[in-house]
Amino acid sequence: MPGSWAGRSLFKQGRAAWDPLAMLPLLLLALLLLALGLLSRGPRGSRGRLPPGPTPLPLLGNLLQLGPSSLDKRLMELSRRFGPVFTVHLGPQPCVVLSGAGALREALLLQADAFAGRGGMASLDRCTRGKGIVFSNGPRWHSLRTFTVGSLKALGVGTRSIAERIQEEAAVLVRELSLHRGAPLNPLYHIRNAVANVICSVVFGERYGHDDPDFRVLLNLLNDNFQIMSSQWGQMYNIFPSFLDWIPGPHHRIFSNFKKLQAFISEEIKKHKDSRQPEEPRNFIDFFLGQMEKEKQDPGSHFYEETLVMTTHNLFFGGTETTSTTIHYGLLILLKYPSVAEKIQEEIDSVVGRERPPCLQDRDHLPYTNAVIHEIQRFISVLPMGLPHVLTQDTHFCGHFLLKGTTIIPLLISAHRDPAHFKDPENFNPNNFLDDEGNFQNNEAFMPFALGKRICLGAGLARMEIFLFLTTILQRFTLHSVKRPEELDLSPKSTGLGNVSPPYELSLEIR
Repeated sequence: MPGSWAGRSLFKQGRAAWDPLAMLPLLLLALLLLALGLLSRGPRGSRGRLPPGPTPLPLLGNLLQLGPSSLDKRLMELSRRFGPVFTVHLGPQPCVVLSGAGALREALLLQADAFAGRGGMASLDRCTRGKGIVFSNGPRWHSLRTFTVGSLKALGVGTRSIAERIQEEAAVLVRELSLHRGAPLNPLYHIRNAVANVICSVVFGERYGHDDPDFRVLLNLLNDNFQIMSSQWGQMYNIFPSFLDWIPGPHHRIFSNFKKLQAFISEEIKKHKDSRQPEEPRNFIDFFLGQMEKEKQDPGSHFYEETLVMTTHNLFFGGTETTSTTIHYGLLILLKYPSVAEKIQEEIDSVVGRERPPCLQDRDHLPYTNAVIHEIQRFISVLPMGLPHVLTQDTHFCGHFLLKGTTIIPLLISAHRDPAHFKDPENFNPNNFLDDEGNFQNNEAFMPFALGKRICLGAGLARMEIFLFLTTILQRFTLHSVKRPEELDLSPKSTGLGNVSPPYELSLEIR
């Protein structure tokens, strides 16, 4: 029933009046640039006619209307006024926002070629310089994507062999968590280590212990970058990078953290160069080094060491942070709704039992569990605004003529809050993925990994991990909150690049 899991919805968070003083630095910045005569050329300029939207101010654009936080929620509010396709100015940069499942599917699937370009994010552009697979475009992106998909498939990603690898890590995870049973614990580090080891086995060909201090530092660097890029500092840097380069703040850690991660990856590549057998590639780095060797005489090759470092970072970062955040957030939701956790455990006991660990083949026989996992992903919308796209060609879309080079914001959370597709979009409710007979039913508005040609490369791997890690934890443990369920707040710690799960503690009781 729609009200069964009624609680504080993410959609309702962030509507409190924001403090105008929080925008004072931006106002001072605007005055400074006015004095220097560096204002933008206006909302339309040479870019042609953009879809309607709120009237922007010079330089600041619509930032005063949008407020300093919860940008995704403000954009959803604007979509109710301007429709599913509208323009906002993030600083001087005009962006076309796509809101609602219909607009997103039409753009990313039906007009996939036109919307296949990757837009820029200043923080990540400065790190990767367009050399990795995620933020590359044109021939480089096509070459890297084709190669990476083929290499990951050859390494077992998407097959039973990688599922077995996830099961092994899940077994290690529950052993580590068992050491803390009965005591308050924030499980985030242990979850991150387990998830990271899956992608590390593919990319580096090795795993790292939960007590490895060097790997703990690396995971902390990854998480720190994810949190900063999801904070107001990260958002402001992406809008005003030239100015923020001169302003002290935590955003500078993004780049120092990245250099440390880059040094780690470069050292791993050096080890692989010394130990690899060209006829028997063991992991992604070996495959890439082999391709570099094949194309070393080609001046137009996209396979060289800097591209390998950046692509490896993309896989490492993407394969760790969003999946571990989803699992960590999912456990918090189950603490909030213990009756949901109990029903999952009853289903697991009935179908799987407790003598063997859950496997991927069990998923089709666990409809309620599958529905809850989908609802967790829908509810948290871990990348609420997706990653920016850019039009690769002039195109007609929803009654508008959009020019090549237009920046597109695919507002993924708007599909997950679309009342035309979900029974109870603002609240956590597993019935959103169940039919009247209790069978699992998918939904075309479900798009946590985006859609189309820029869909997340690791989507299949992430689905496996979320299912196997969560079911293995729930098969083994009863979850207890250190607070009363009604006191748990599900609102994100911060929202920007991602919805960052709030910190919490739980205790675990072996079943």
